[in-house]
Amino acid sequence: MREALEETAHAFTPTHVLGVYMTRNRQARGGQHDITYLRFAFCGEVGALQPTLKLDEGIVRAVWMTPAEIEASQDRHRGPMVWQCVQDHLRGQRFPLDALFTHPSVANPEIKG
Repeated sequence: MREALEETAHAFTPTHVLGVYMTRNRQARGGQHDITYLRFAFCGEVGALQPTLKLDEGIVRAVWMTPAEIEASQDRHRGPMVWQCVQDHLRGQRFPLDALFTHPSVANPEIKG
């Protein structure tokens, strides 16, 4: 929810887990180090634009695209998981939010994990 707000200036309420995706970037840091990325993707409801919010550093604007536009722009994606997430969403893949568990210590550091 926080990431969506910071990167789009729109509130986001998750309704489902779309999937958990992992990939390796062999090009990281001049090709000397592999970095493995783990992505949690969600489906949900997007709220109204909050125009007073500033987008995260490096983000110029949020762009809402059709699936065809996303497919046609794959050369600009950060990685192959972007298009995979779109394909999974289009075919109706959904998992319940309770598939993910967050211990209360995440929100309250006074609670021991």
